[in-house]
Amino acid sequence: MAPLILVLAIGGLMHAVSTFTRAATPETEIAGTGLAFGFLLLVAFFGGRFFKSIRLPRLTGYIAAGIVAGDQVLHLVTHEMVESLSLVNGVAVCLIALTAGGELNLKRVRPLLKTIAHTTIWAVVGTALVLGVVVFAMRDWLPFLRGRDLAQVAAICGLLGVTLSAQSPAVVTALLTETQSDGPLSRTILALVVIADLVVIVLFTLFSSVCQAALGQGADVGQVVRSVAWELLGSMGVGTAIGLVLWLYIRRVERGAALFVLLLCAVVAEVARRIHLDSLIVMLAAGMFVENVGKDVGSKLIHDIEGASLPVFAVFFALAGAHLRIDLLIASIVPAAIIVGSRGLGFFVGGRIGTALGNAEPVVRRYAWMGLVPQAGLAIALATLMERTFPSFGAQAGALVLGVIGCNEIVAPVFLRFALVRSGEAGKRGTREFATKSIPPPAPAQSAPSALPGGS
Repeated sequence: MAPLILVLAIGGLMHAVSTFTRAATPETEIAGTGLAFGFLLLVAFFGGRFFKSIRLPRLTGYIAAGIVAGDQVLHLVTHEMVESLSLVNGVAVCLIALTAGGELNLKRVRPLLKTIAHTTIWAVVGTALVLGVVVFAMRDWLPFLRGRDLAQVAAICGLLGVTLSAQSPAVVTALLTETQSDGPLSRTILALVVIADLVVIVLFTLFSSVCQAALGQGADVGQVVRSVAWELLGSMGVGTAIGLVLWLYIRRVERGAALFVLLLCAVVAEVARRIHLDSLIVMLAAGMFVENVGKDVGSKLIHDIEGASLPVFAVFFALAGAHLRIDLLIASIVPAAIIVGSRGLGFFVGGRIGTALGNAEPVVRRYAWMGLVPQAGLAIALATLMERTFPSFGAQAGALVLGVIGCNEIVAPVFLRFALVRSGEAGKRGTREFATKSIPPPAPAQSAPSALPGGS
């Protein structure tokens, strides 16, 4: 009862703040942003606890809390408040990437590379192609494709296919942490979604250039190559340098590692965007450097930041829920449902083929495709970029993409959690949960102290 009263009380404050901020001043905006962060953290935490009690992922509870608190339902967290918390999204993406990189030990991943390569080609690239064909087949239902010549329609469908195929390392990392999973399936899924996202980023850049050329907007091939090289290689280089800084800090300073990492992620999130680097690739490279070059430092880093990162994860996914446009989802429910089904089927078939060709273990063949289904940050970022780059159709196409993302945000984590539990890998590694106190193992039994004078 006490948590419910607390949530209701802060909800009343949120309603009052949203009323005051209609006449926005710097003071009310700062107050609203701070209160929105605290409110989302609180409702996400209790939402996650409730969903865990009914055997659903905490992550789904975080997203549901954001949907209920956002503009689409209770209007307690306004669109302006959500936008003002964009730094939290950036920090969360950096933390997630750092955690994912810290889990990618190359010695353990190397035996999985054949499986990952085949699955990336058949499931990720193959599904992007399938989705492009599906969108092309539905072109008469989509207003933004009407009145265009065949080449333009094909280019737009190809771009949409790539955008819709994007995965979510954020969801996978959060669920692996929540379920404490470790084993062949967990390692394969994590490495697979990371590599798949890199492939999607490259394909999106290439198809975006093809689409610009087809629409007469012009595309400089040399500029495209330089842009992709800078975004990938530049991000990896900067990430390696940051990994070296982290390694030196942990080796020589040791204390305060979690706070240092949070501050570093905030800096990377802001600076990378301004110099056209990908913060996800930057921190992924940093985590991989610390794990594979720093020897035992990597596991210590992940352990130190897990407790600090979970509150950021909670707010990140609550913000994803608050971003969700239910009205757009309802308006595009039929094409979105067809795309969601085609996307899931593409990953299922492609995943089965890829893992079979890669001689994967039976549990990986059965469940690895489920790790490709969730969507979150990258897909939203690509949809936003598409809207800015192609004003003639970007808004309508972006609405369709966001509708698909909304369906996958709500449903996919449930299936992925099911796969991790059924595989037997859940609970195979230790972790620390947000707002819980870890209990140290009991000390070994000792003999009773002496009762004689002078005994200790």
